Amino acid sequence: MTKKILIYALIFMALLAMYQYVSMNKMYEQQSTKIENLRSQIGTLENDIDVFKDSTNSLINENLDLSYFSLKSNGEALAYFDEYNFEDVNNLSQVIIDAIYDKNSASANNPLVPFDGTGGKFMSVDKVKVINHKWVLCSFTDGDFWGEVMLRYEFDKDKKLTFETLSEVLYAKY
Repeated sequence: MTKKILIYALIFMALLAMYQYVSMNKMYEQQSTKIENLRSQIGTLENDIDVFKDSTNSLINENLDLSYFSLKSNGEALAYFDEYNFEDVNNLSQVIIDAIYDKNSASANNPLVPFDGTGGKFMSVDKVKVINHKWVLCSFTDGDFWGEVMLRYEFDKDKKLTFETLSEVLYAKY
């Protein structure tokens, strides 16, 4: 009887070991497949990171190119304003832009725009780019026609801002 119990116990242990082996083998294969999938995803993500880095560098370079003609990034132009003792030289572009926008009116053309609006509409400045310590480029429109004007600006000793039109262009209506 003891021999039978030992034989049954031995058979049971052999079946249990075989079950554990098969189960662990399947689990190992599943985990290996998951690891391979994750490795391929890592490779794809690394490629995406490289693409995004290239795109970011390209955008940074483009931004640097676009901000080349800008008062904020032009140290020599900013140094020109040292004699005026402005409190916030970094905010100077916004002061100039605001002064141009303040000349827009709902009842008259902007005096900086050398063209009259059409159909009862008035020309107004809608975009401004401060190029350096002397020049400003403005885009204007009346809703039907549009154009650009290049202005020369200057501060007098009392820090009063004056503008002079250097050149303008009015685009044809399409």
